[in-house]
This record gives sequence, C-alpha cells and structure tokens, in this order.
Amino acid sequence: MRKLFNALLDISRLDAGIVEARIKDIRLSALLDRLNVDYARQAQEQNLEWRYRATPAVVRTDPVLLETLLRNLIGNALRYTPQGYVAIACREVDGGLRIEVEDSGVGIPADKHTEIFREYHQLSNPERDGAKGLGLGLAIVERFAHLLNHRIELRSTPGAGSCFSVILPLGSAADIAPGFDNLSGEET
Repeated sequence: MRKLFNALLDISRLDAGIVEARIKDIRLSALLDRLNVDYARQAQEQNLEWRYRATPAVVRTDPVLLETLLRNLIGNALRYTPQGYVAIACREVDGGLRIEVEDSGVGIPADKHTEIFREYHQLSNPERDGAKGLGLGLAIVERFAHLLNHRIELRSTPGAGSCFSVILPLGSAADIAPGFDNLSGEET
C-alpha cells in the first residue's frame, strides 16, 4: 500500500512541477552496485538469472531521481519475466552513456510502446487488480527522464523480452566534489 501511495505522490509532485532535479557528476558504480545488491536476491527468489556488469563511468544526473527511474524499470522487468533473466548493463554511445535494463520476459507489442507510458495503463492487468500495481511506474519513468533531460528507448519482442534504455550524458571525474558522497549529497 505504501508503494502505491508513494507512486501517486510522485506523479502529483511531478505534475505540479515541484520536483527539482539536482544535477551533478556522480560515479555510477555506487548507485548500480546498490541496485545490484537490492535486486539480485529478488531475482534469485524468482528463479531468474540476474546479470549485472559494473561500470567505472561518471555521469551527469540527479542520483536520487535516476535511482527511482531505474528501480521502476528493474521492478517491471522482474514482475513481467516468468523465466529466464534480467540484466543491467552500460555502454558508452555518442558521447553519453546507455544504461540498459533487459529481460527475457513477456515483451511488449510494437503498437503498445507509447501506450505503456500512460498513467494507470497496464497491458497484463485488464481486471485492474491492485496487487499488480496501479500502472504508474512507466509514467514516472517518462516524467523523470524528461525532467533530467535523459532519453528513454525501448526495444521489445512479444514472447522474447524487452530492453529499456536510459541515455544520459557522461560527466567528469574531476568535477566530482572531493569529500562528498555524490549519491546522497552529504559529506563523507
């Protein structure tokens, strides 16, 4: 119930324009390592293969908003993958970094790629079962990506899985403030 309430709160705050991005250069590894720890066990409990490849990349983003965005993508990948794998990987592309959340799950038909980002829309929940969520995760992903000026891309084949990508700018290690944990903004 708390997750559903928080998702509704996130959407309201985004729509009201009161969420501000705090963009800075961060080492992506700390954020991704934390996600790896949090989700590897869940994947194992679901008998899914968990694939994670660390990266030394420094990116320019709001770490809190990016983490929420990625948690929504990973949560969906785990929810809609009955067997196989869920993977997180990064690669440099055109002066930026692509973070991929890929799965071997149910996939999404091409004609539904735009629809899934609408509020309260779920392809596999026509009966509106609240236990399956409210259909806000991808709406939040799209709004956070817009706020951060990051691009979201989707490749998917029904029955063969999906790959959601977040493309964000590379940062500079020299611009990471010494003595600060750039994931929380607090001095270390």
